[in-house]
Amino acid sequence: MKRFAFLLGIFLAATAWAGPALAEAPRLVCLVAALSGQATLSPADGGKKPLEVFTRLREGERIDLARGAEAQLAFLQKGVRETWTGPATVVITAAGGQSADSAAPPAVEKLPLRARPAGGAASSILSEAGEQATAQVKTREVAVPEDKTLSDEERAELAAVEEQVAAMRQAAAPGDVSPDIVLLEELSRLGQQRRVGEELRRLREAHPDNAALAAWGEHQ
Repeated sequence: MKRFAFLLGIFLAATAWAGPALAEAPRLVCLVAALSGQATLSPADGGKKPLEVFTRLREGERIDLARGAEAQLAFLQKGVRETWTGPATVVITAAGGQSADSAAPPAVEKLPLRARPAGGAASSILSEAGEQATAQVKTREVAVPEDKTLSDEERAELAAVEEQVAAMRQAAAPGDVSPDIVLLEELSRLGQQRRVGEELRRLREAHPDNAALAAWGEHQ
């Protein structure tokens, strides 16, 4: 009995110690929506690796853009897309990219998304709920939940975003996946998890060599 109490005390102490560290884990805050030229990512937990579209970036991570390279970053909570041009080293924060050596600030465009309150619990493809939804796409044993029943207002909101996404697709340069990101985010916000799954399967088929997209649904 004393041994059990001793082990329980160790477990509780370890949990209390680890809890704050887990709570402070860097958040996913943006995605790479378009990329041209040479660019690398420096994750917080490893060495440099090539950057590619659909890469989800956490606070504190750094991207390095060679001269003439360009990266578009979709900050979904803010509802904006930043375009950075190299040479530059860009540090990712929840407020946007930060660079001490860029020759110019990023060009900022508004995305057809509703800005979310900081720390909000709304579903997002960058949130825990979004992680669970994308994980279900890769696990045949897990039944994908039915889409949430939408109100008339929500159906109108989704229809408006789908119309804007269609216009974005017509204007997008080759390799720009911003329309796909916007649609996924709106579907996630409205609880349309089955449609999120369908879109992800379509995207994986369209981008079979994209490692970042293949990893969606796994903890990064």
